[in-house]
Amino acid sequence: MKDGYILGLDVGGTHIRMGMVDRALRAHGVEVTSSRSLFHEPDPLAALAQVIRGYLEAAPCRPALVCAGLPAVLDAERRRVQSATNFPGLAGRDVVETLERLLDMPVRIEHDAYYLLAYDIMASGLANEGVMLGFYFGTGMGNAMYIDGKPYTGRNGAACEIGHMPVPLGRRPCSCGNVGCIEMYCCGKAFEELARTSFPGEPLSGLFARHAGHPKLVEFVRMMAAVIAAEVNIMDPRAVFIGGGLVHMEGFPRQTLVQYVLDNTRKPYPAANLDCRFSSSDPQSGIIGAAIEGWRLL
Repeated sequence: MKDGYILGLDVGGTHIRMGMVDRALRAHGVEVTSSRSLFHEPDPLAALAQVIRGYLEAAPCRPALVCAGLPAVLDAERRRVQSATNFPGLAGRDVVETLERLLDMPVRIEHDAYYLLAYDIMASGLANEGVMLGFYFGTGMGNAMYIDGKPYTGRNGAACEIGHMPVPLGRRPCSCGNVGCIEMYCCGKAFEELARTSFPGEPLSGLFARHAGHPKLVEFVRMMAAVIAAEVNIMDPRAVFIGGGLVHMEGFPRQTLVQYVLDNTRKPYPAANLDCRFSSSDPQSGIIGAAIEGWRLL
């Protein structure tokens, strides 16, 4: 039974989702817990290990591997966190060494966007060939790329940070330390600020539905499209997947976003046959995506 499962983890800024995933990519025993309390622990990585241990103690078997998706920029060896603005306390830590020591089992980690893209490619039925791009608009803006079935992470492990493309004359401070990064104009943090200043007192839920066509929301969606179009023009991908909490909001103008992407994509190609797809809202996607990569590595 040990070799029959991988423990997949999707560690986000709000929740930790985990579950055992078999070779048929079916998730079992999925649990969701809060991650916010970890931020206040003296050692958040040890606290994360304790959460995993608690899950494993109640599980009917031990997995062959633990695969954890983190909201963080990792090093080229995918062991150490370079920066984790949405998960304080991880920067500079050798996550793999620490978790393997505390859990006494093999561990792999990856930027969470790569696991989401792995799931989206599988769910689409497309073969993971050529260039596949993923854009995930959540609290921050996650980006991932596969080239011929393998994640492209760059020389230093910091590839696919298109959210830090500069906006001309933009001066909004970014959590990365720069100013004017486009992520700060099209992610969840930016959306909350837009709602606070332009729609005071209104709940975020349904904002797109209640104010369809409002100039501030149009500008926001255009910024989202600019991120996607920029990378599309560079990579000429086989397919593009768009996801995250923002695009799953009630009334979000999906087709308008796609049209804005096409408006800014080079003609005739790649605009003429660009394959844009919206990702699944399945809460297990990060868990199963982790297992997809885990089985590939094994």
